[in-house]
Amino acid sequence: MIIACMVCQWYFSGQGENSDAPGSVSLRKSIGWGLWYHCGTVAFGSFCIAVITMIRVVFEYIVAQYEKAGAKENPVFKAIACCVRGVLYLLDQYVKFISKNAFIQTAIHNTSFCTSAW
Repeated sequence: MIIACMVCQWYFSGQGENSDAPGSVSLRKSIGWGLWYHCGTVAFGSFCIAVITMIRVVFEYIVAQYEKAGAKENPVFKAIACCVRGVLYLLDQYVKFISKNAFIQTAIHNTSFCTSAW
């Protein structure tokens, strides 16, 4: 979020032109903006990622318990576990992609997480 805020400040302040005002982009301003105005956005995006990661961890724990119980040789179990792992991996990558782009849209348009993600 802070990087997105700094890039937006740099881009929209006209940095790189001959007539730009030096010092109009600052890390402190980006940190303050992200923490003061968009703390909930960052928290919600991080919460979404954490929920998906927790689901993956719980699934891997359940698979490990079934493998300890002797279901390691069952081909149906192996196929289902592989498919669910793939789906959870894709869901995790999708949520990370959406969150990253929602943070960028939040920095550009100054909107909430859900509006930015949409």
